[in-house]
Amino acid sequence: MLRRTTTALLLSAGMLATAVTAHPLSARAGGIPGLPGSDVELVDVVAQVPGLIDALVTNRGDMLRCPDLAGGTIGTGESPGQSGRSGVDEGNPLRAGDASKAPRTLPRQVVFRSSTQTFNRRFQFAIARGTIWYKSNTASTGIREPWAHLKVPPCFEGRVAGISVDDDELIAIDDARWIYGMDGALRTPNHFNWTLRWGRPFWTGPGMKLPTGIQSWTWSVLSKLEDKTWSDDAGNKHKVGDGKVSHIWLLSHRGQRLTYLDPWLPPDQSYELCSPYRGRFRAAAMSASGSTVFLVGRYGDLYTRLYDFDIAGADPLFFDYSYEDQRGAAKPVIQLPSPGWIRQPKIPGRITDRISIHKTGSGSAHRQLRVEGVRRGRVGFWHKDSTAPRWRFTPTGGRLVGDRLRNPARNTSGRGLGASEDRRYVGTTAAGDRITIPSFNAYCTPTPVQVRLRTGESFALRLHTVDNIRQFRQGRGLGTAKRMFNGVLEVPPALRRTEDPQVRAFLDRLGATRFIDANLDATLGTLKFRHQPWTLTHAP
Repeated sequence: MLRRTTTALLLSAGMLATAVTAHPLSARAGGIPGLPGSDVELVDVVAQVPGLIDALVTNRGDMLRCPDLAGGTIGTGESPGQSGRSGVDEGNPLRAGDASKAPRTLPRQVVFRSSTQTFNRRFQFAIARGTIWYKSNTASTGIREPWAHLKVPPCFEGRVAGISVDDDELIAIDDARWIYGMDGALRTPNHFNWTLRWGRPFWTGPGMKLPTGIQSWTWSVLSKLEDKTWSDDAGNKHKVGDGKVSHIWLLSHRGQRLTYLDPWLPPDQSYELCSPYRGRFRAAAMSASGSTVFLVGRYGDLYTRLYDFDIAGADPLFFDYSYEDQRGAAKPVIQLPSPGWIRQPKIPGRITDRISIHKTGSGSAHRQLRVEGVRRGRVGFWHKDSTAPRWRFTPTGGRLVGDRLRNPARNTSGRGLGASEDRRYVGTTAAGDRITIPSFNAYCTPTPVQVRLRTGESFALRLHTVDNIRQFRQGRGLGTAKRMFNGVLEVPPALRRTEDPQVRAFLDRLGATRFIDANLDATLGTLKFRHQPWTLTHAP
């Protein structure tokens, strides 16, 4: 909470500065005291005012469905030495041999994290007939005990339709699709506590329903106490903030869309991760843990990616980012672009679409990947560390649960791709230079920028874009309302060395560095750059 609370306070300071000065200075120019001196423009701070007002007054009556759950500790800062987190682990209140009212259909050990059975390093959870059951995660604790009933608030007792746990937080969905959060999932059961809060400001919103029309969903948490740090593509480790980074991930639209719902942000579906092949890859299934997303395609192709709101570069109010090479820097900031998709080796055997990922220690490098399958006639699961070159197999017995996938040995990632959302925009500057962006995409970056000078010379730049922090609701993708992107134009080093005087003059006007700020507002019809005299129009 400290991370996002600070962000909100900075937003408020920006709004006050706007009211007092009425001056359109950007933060990098020193217009807003206290904001990081980099990528925040005052106009974007001001734009948050309606969203914050909306957050304070809209749908507050929804909290009356369960008024006792307006509080809770989920989303608050965590610190070392939390009571109930260390010391002797005794599991749930039951002991081996005690009677349990749990259905006999519950497994001895949960192997796959799903929306009906799930686990963290301390407990396993499962739902049956609308009730949550839990017991110690025997595989990691060694404690053997029966399933115990997990008490939930009366307002959704017996109506639980889905669950997912990661780290110290558990999400439950009721039969009306309302989202509830339980904190303390890595502490002793007496520290378990629930909330219905979801959404801005500061994870204090009146709640949200899980969207309909999705294939699957999962909960992912990156935390200060468990993960401690994460590593960018420059190899630099960055500390996780006190407030963690928590997302519900959604897979939808025949496996093409990867949407994340952040409890600190507006209750909409505007934030997405671009899937492989610039959003055209179709996943058969998805799992996520510790800000690492795991996909399996329809032909057995497997991908992982480290990604969340902060890692992506979308939080410039609180973090400093740079496209300049941060390797070896004395005080490195977060390297952009964010880490890309990693294609994992194909599995040498029969598999299904039942997959799972979970954390296996501190840092972001290591996650265990699991895929249900068969080897030599035995049912079980293939597994490996996310960095390991080969898969191993553990038999479990029983029957296959997932849907069988065709799994040829070769790379088939490009088969059956979905439609592209890339859009072409063209414009002419006042000087007569023609600018073409052939493949702008709200969620996939970078894209080429083709320049043809009025004197005939042609060359290409590159445009990097990332989403931005918002406190107002935004529609998905591009629409008629403008959507702001934090943009950077990259000038290839070889182009910067050109001796052509016309090209050199254009680049000098653009800026003297390799990476040049190029924030822009986009709609379906236009791209309007804020720091370059460019307005481009959609040209199919």
